[in-house]
Amino acid sequence: MIKKTEQKKLENIVYNVIMFALIFALVISFVFTIDKLILEKPKDTCYLQDYTYYKAEPVVNLDQNCNYDEYYISSCVQSEGNIIYRKNCQMECSYCYRDFNKVMETYNNRINLGRMILTFLLALAFAFITIKDKIIRYSILSASLVSLFIATMSAMNLLDKMLPLVIIVEFLLVIFIYRKTNKDKK
Repeated sequence: MIKKTEQKKLENIVYNVIMFALIFALVISFVFTIDKLILEKPKDTCYLQDYTYYKAEPVVNLDQNCNYDEYYISSCVQSEGNIIYRKNCQMECSYCYRDFNKVMETYNNRINLGRMILTFLLALAFAFITIKDKIIRYSILSASLVSLFIATMSAMNLLDKMLPLVIIVEFLLVIFIYRKTNKDKK
């Protein structure tokens, strides 16, 4: 009889751990994939341009007899351009990747800000929603708080000087959730 109750307790613990992990993973994967439905990721078209080093043909050998303009090269690199060496000692500066990186930065800022808002609202909503199963409730709350932390760290460049304020608001949210869940226990 004692072995059956011990085995039942062990099964219950294993079940709780598995359920917690599954729900935790589902909430985090939901938060970090929902953006695929809302915003389209910018396409990298820079590799499609007429760069000799992206083609299947052999790379153009730099002619040792060419005198490349060092000022042109340094100004291109300083302005985040890429030097493209052509045949007959010719070269050009491409700004495709600089422009693409700016578009990607804007996209990432939108995504991270959206994730922060979504996870904040998710944590706040589940603090008010009464779910009888503690494992489900705590796994959803902890996953939303972890997602909020990750989204905040991802948006550090965007937040810049507002980061301390955002962290204080998130800390207040954690205290609120703690008090709310403690009040529900009583």
